[in-house]
Amino acid sequence: MAKERPDEKNMHAGHRMRVIESYSRIDLDALSPHQVLEYILFYVFPRGDVNPLAHRLLSKYGSVQNVLDANPNELCKVYGINERSAQLICGFTKIFNYYTGSKLARKYFFGKPDDIFDFCEELLRTHHTEVLYAIAVDPSFHVINTRTLGTGNNSVVCLDTHEICNFVNETKASSILLTHNHPGGYCNPTENDIEGTKIVKHVVEYMGCHFIDHVIVGCDGVYSIALDAKTRTFSTNDNIKEFAESIKAEE
Repeated sequence: MAKERPDEKNMHAGHRMRVIESYSRIDLDALSPHQVLEYILFYVFPRGDVNPLAHRLLSKYGSVQNVLDANPNELCKVYGINERSAQLICGFTKIFNYYTGSKLARKYFFGKPDDIFDFCEELLRTHHTEVLYAIAVDPSFHVINTRTLGTGNNSVVCLDTHEICNFVNETKASSILLTHNHPGGYCNPTENDIEGTKIVKHVVEYMGCHFIDHVIVGCDGVYSIALDAKTRTFSTNDNIKEFAESIKAEE
């Protein structure tokens, strides 16, 4: 049950049931951030009024996204949140990332190189720590499945070749693609990225499976190790500033 301060009790008598009934008929896009967070908290706390808690969380973190991305230990410092509820709140992003990866894998087809970069961007877009994915592809270049091979702290992920071998065997993949992100950093590969790619390529090809590429998504763009080049460039604050200054100069 959501814990309330003494002065918050009975503030919204019957509020929970009214809100659940009304929110179930409305798209989340039509709700305020506080209402969206309240709706999420209904699943964390089966009973009780979560309205005051939603206010406290938004007051501390500023947005629903920041609440869901928060460290569980920090969430526990908010009145009304314990270790269990903190883990459940943070679990929503894990569920969403799993759903996104599964949904992409069911429908995606690599018809051209840009399709690969689109897929990698979509897969890694919501991750705020470094994550390494393996992507299994069938002979007709449809994505069979994706698997997280490792997660890190913004700079390091663990590479387990045994896990890659198991993934190839389980999916019967004809080709394998690796992708990972550099959250808050540039997409250029590190020496470890390059050496790790060589090892995986050797292992995968020894198993009779084609290695497609290792794609790195950074805040500045997308890098293909197979092509040894940045394939996409994202606009940065500096780019926007330079563009704005060039427009002003022309005027």
